[in-house]
Amino acid sequence: MSDTVSLHAATNFWTKPELTGKGVQNAIVRAWKLRERQVLSKIILGANGRLGGILRRQSDRAGSKWHTQARDGSGDIHWSGDFNAPEAADVLKPGATLINMIGATGEDDDVLTLCNVRFVETLLQRAADAGVAHVVLASSAAVYGIGQDTPLTEDTPLKPLSPYGVSKVKMEAIAQTAQTGSRYPAITILRIANVAGADALLAAAESRAALGQPMALHRFTNGEAPLRSYIGPQDLFSAIDALSSPHNEGVRIVNVTAPQPVRLDDALTAYKSRILPNLNWHDEPVPDGVPEKVVLSSARLEQFISFDRTKNYADTMAQQVVEDRTS
Repeated sequence: MSDTVSLHAATNFWTKPELTGKGVQNAIVRAWKLRERQVLSKIILGANGRLGGILRRQSDRAGSKWHTQARDGSGDIHWSGDFNAPEAADVLKPGATLINMIGATGEDDDVLTLCNVRFVETLLQRAADAGVAHVVLASSAAVYGIGQDTPLTEDTPLKPLSPYGVSKVKMEAIAQTAQTGSRYPAITILRIANVAGADALLAAAESRAALGQPMALHRFTNGEAPLRSYIGPQDLFSAIDALSSPHNEGVRIVNVTAPQPVRLDDALTAYKSRILPNLNWHDEPVPDGVPEKVVLSSARLEQFISFDRTKNYADTMAQQVVEDRTS
């Protein structure tokens, strides 16, 4: 429900002859409560995780009224993830938007299936039963597999190479199947690029810098480092915020990436400049099977938000990491 529709509904209460005095006031209060529930109730699931934590901090920084769920008690909703627990009702609210950042990484098929597939399947079923308006699901660039010469669009065939990527493809398939039933909420699938601050490159850099050791940087025979899609913490929040309103598209799939891909040597240079002044690295040959380019198209996302293409994005995302960690 849009703000305009809600306000129109509230205004119409004044014209009903059966509502006068206190009845009018109560009707308008109910209309505004409906507006708040349907427009403002956004809940981050997994706010204690890496991506969920970024969204929580950025939401607070932006002054947004997003609620946060964490099983460790660090969110304002303490829910273990057990759908049979009474606390599940604090998440499964009519009209709410659920932003699911709960998930597993790694290569354990059983864990990946449980967290990335079965949990989402149950979440969508219970969300439908509760009258949730919109579920936003975190997928990954890993669903595409190996890169190609042109940017990967949302219509590119999925060829995941890792168990993690396979689990996300299965999750997406469940979401597509769920939407064949009209009772289900709107669904948005986010195919998220590398997130600066939560990326493996920075984690490795911090580990090596803490030990006072240089890290390895892979280079191809042409002298180039791998080229990857990235998005910074602030841009991640802006993208999800823009995509979090309920829609009528059934399942909407959007790549979440900045338009400018980043060479990994440029990323390390920016991290050294902004975060890890004692970081050093040395070049090593690229292992077999590592693609030079894995670049996502940002065209669909740029229908919702804009980026400053004039700036060096490696430096932009590193600065966003600094600001996120100090917020």
